[in-house]
Amino acid sequence: MQSLVGVLWDIALWRRGPGALPASGPLLARAACAYAASSALEAWLVNGPPLAVLSGFVDLAFTTVVFWLCLAVGRRPHRLQQTLLAVFGTGTLLMLASAAVIACADALGRDGDAGKLVANLSLPLVLWGVAVLAHIVREALDQPLVTGVAVATSYVVLGTLLIEELLPRLAG
Repeated sequence: MQSLVGVLWDIALWRRGPGALPASGPLLARAACAYAASSALEAWLVNGPPLAVLSGFVDLAFTTVVFWLCLAVGRRPHRLQQTLLAVFGTGTLLMLASAAVIACADALGRDGDAGKLVANLSLPLVLWGVAVLAHIVREALDQPLVTGVAVATSYVVLGTLLIEELLPRLAG
């Protein structure tokens, strides 16, 4: 397990690509569960409990579809398990870091100066997440970085719209 986290950390730092991960269905299933749980935790901290679990599952499904579609269009479907493992694994690490920042901001009071300062640490985490996704896409599709940035940015914008705007309307 430590070696897996080490490889995921290397991917997050652009030292390795998703090809460094094994193509393992059971490992992918565990990573998907961790991703959905960390997404639900983050949603619970940001929006409260009513839609947190549903948000985690919607995030997982959306992420799976987007990256399956990218690899299918890019004629690299054989890389799906490794790519999703990289996305789910690095996403889990970054969402747990984000959850810690949100929890600290809440503890300090989001309206106070210290809380606002801590809450502003979320922006670098989001930008780092986009950069990591761009790196994963670039490596998985054998494309230039600009393609990875375009896919990653589109994914984040569409995913945010789906989770923050459409999900509450569909559920309520």
